[in-house]
Parts: sequence; structure tokens; C-alpha cells
Amino acid sequence: MIRRPPRSTLFPYTTLFRSGEHAIDYQNVAQKEKLTELQLRVRQLLDQVEQITKEQNYQRYREERFRQTSESTNSRVLWWSTSQTVILVVMGFWQMRHLKSFFEAKKLV
Repeated sequence: MIRRPPRSTLFPYTTLFRSGEHAIDYQNVAQKEKLTELQLRVRQLLDQVEQITKEQNYQRYREERFRQTSESTNSRVLWWSTSQTVILVVMGFWQMRHLKSFFEAKKLV
């Protein structure tokens, strides 16, 4: 038996979001504020510089968070490997002592 999805998912749709300097209609801005072509271009460049600055700040923030995560992970790995080494050495000594006492009890040594 073939199951069909509900009818509501049979109609695909697409949504377009514009952000940053692409969301601004500069032709309308030029008409409303009566800007010359040069003034309009300067405004576009200023908006682009502002977007670039925002993106750089965001990337710096992400880099800082990634560095904190990496350092935290590295310290945890260090402690985990150190604790495993200590446990391994302690178990080795315990096994040697236990085997020595076992062989002494059986009078093999």
C-alpha cells in the first residue's frame, strides 16, 4: 500500500527574502529624496560598507566563539587522557601486587 502525504504538502511554494542593501529600492529613494545619480551611488556605497562592517563583526564573533569551544574541548581531552593514563598505571601496579601475593600464597615464588 502506498501512502500519500497530506494534501497540504502537495503544493510547493517559494518565499524570497531580501536583506541588506539588496532590500532597498534605490530608484524609489532617489525619486523621493530627489538625489542625483552621484548622490545615489554614494548612498549605495555607504550601505555596502555598512553591510561589510556588520559581516566582519559577525565573523569576528563567530571566530571568538569557535576558539572558546576549541580550547574547552582541548582541555577536556587533556584531562581525559591524563586520567586514563593514571588509571592504567594504578591498575598495572594493582595487578602486579595481586599476582605477587597470589604466587606467594601458592608458594611458587
